Amino acid sequence: MSKSLSKSPSPQPIEADAPIDVDDNEDNDSIYASLASSSTSLASSILKLRQENGRKYHSYKPERGYILPSDEQETERLDMQHHVFLLSFDGHLYLSPAGKEGKPLKRVLDAGTGTGIWAVDFADEHPESHVIGVDLSAIQPNFVPPNVNFYVDDLESDWTFTEPFDFIYGRMLTGAFTNWPKFFEQSFKNLAPGGWLELHDITFPALSDDGTLKPDSALQKWNDYGIKASHIVRHSIESAKEYKKQMLEAGFINVEERLYKWPSNPWAKDPKYKEIGMWTEENFCGGIYGLSVALFTRALGWTTEELEVFLVDVRKDLKNRGIHAYWPM
Repeated sequence: MSKSLSKSPSPQPIEADAPIDVDDNEDNDSIYASLASSSTSLASSILKLRQENGRKYHSYKPERGYILPSDEQETERLDMQHHVFLLSFDGHLYLSPAGKEGKPLKRVLDAGTGTGIWAVDFADEHPESHVIGVDLSAIQPNFVPPNVNFYVDDLESDWTFTEPFDFIYGRMLTGAFTNWPKFFEQSFKNLAPGGWLELHDITFPALSDDGTLKPDSALQKWNDYGIKASHIVRHSIESAKEYKKQMLEAGFINVEERLYKWPSNPWAKDPKYKEIGMWTEENFCGGIYGLSVALFTRALGWTTEELEVFLVDVRKDLKNRGIHAYWPM
């Protein structure tokens, strides 16, 4: 979601408001195989990850209650997710007019940088920019372009940057913050005149245009449980539904919202949607435990054993070509 018109040439979302055509020929599918530098030294306790329910989580400010792990399995999922975004946007890293209006992007903030893969790719494409990636976890690579710096910090705290940014970017931050209006207010205050804020995010629940995602299906129940749990712990996974309104309230202008769709598996007929679906299935099926365990155990009181049994049927639904579900992006 950005306060912008899209980059030219424009990536094609394939009429995201329209239903996706279903591929009835399942035999023609391709087979897809499946901090870094900082101006301050980090205490070993910050670099060390916390163990919880078989997964590892950030140690810096654990009271923040971030719902996703920060271990190797999750970093692999995040890098795969980066690939799906590139497929969706025809290889473009961002969509807004930032840097295309004659104003150089001297300072860029990647909010919630994760593995840092977007920040590194952007820095390679824009050697004129100084890219700063901020995250609660120090899971970024040690060897990065000279115009990239990563910092461990909490973006829900008061920002203390000494210079404004020309571009602030965030991706898949739903569930990250408990106070989204504050994030938008701080972004607005920390942008240089004419600067841009751009967010790309998923929202829940998954949908289907033809009714094949049934209310009693395991996948639909997973959506319902997850949404309920996220509100209990104040890390809503429906946050993207409010971004446009909250950006306008913070003072942003030229706010544009675009809808994309990620099919849950390769059920779609269109080749682009089919490829996105292949990677989305791998991303969700492989990462569904990590996406679920904090929410289900912390908020709903489930045991990990109960969750694992439930996720067996959720994975079956994610792989079922007869369920034409997609994730609104």
